[in-house]
Amino acid sequence: MNSKTLVLVLFAAWSALCARWYVCDIKEACVQKDVGAPVITPPAPESETATVVTPAADNNQKNTTQSAKPAAGGNSVNEGNIDRVQLSDLEDRVVINFPYSATRREDNVAIDDYLTRLADYLKSSRATVSITGHTDFVGETKNNISMGMSRANGIRDILVKKGVSKAQIKCKSLGESKPVATNDTALGRYKNRRVEIRINQ
Repeated sequence: MNSKTLVLVLFAAWSALCARWYVCDIKEACVQKDVGAPVITPPAPESETATVVTPAADNNQKNTTQSAKPAAGGNSVNEGNIDRVQLSDLEDRVVINFPYSATRREDNVAIDDYLTRLADYLKSSRATVSITGHTDFVGETKNNISMGMSRANGIRDILVKKGVSKAQIKCKSLGESKPVATNDTALGRYKNRRVEIRINQ
């Protein structure tokens, strides 16, 4: 084997190692094979892969007309489930967190229940809602803006399919510009990959 061939073999091996490191450790994409299509769609048959941090819904609260703003039920992210979509309730907004590269909301009973109650509330109250998409810092800024917008528009589309007027929903993306946690850890990046839903008065 001549020196030119040896250099090419070493370069190819080094490139493969760097690519694996980037994809698996930085982007955390090696274990994210089941994340789903990059387009948000209404519920798909993946309920066994989705979890949410919220207590079980009370069967007595199945009113179709909501007099109070619907709440998500939980207020923190389960650190052991950052490879799944999660829902949490903060003081002034509800947050849906996404696994890496996911834009679709998985079929999840608690999330679907929240979005149904939100749709019922918006239809009966004629209130408006703001949906803002966010990402972590991985990737190009323009791609992150687009990813955040896809996440926000996906939630909007679900609400519209549940009967909410598009005029009641405002969507925007802030991409990576407003992190709520560090981007130096997998958990922090997960918390930054989110859609925030705010009901306007």
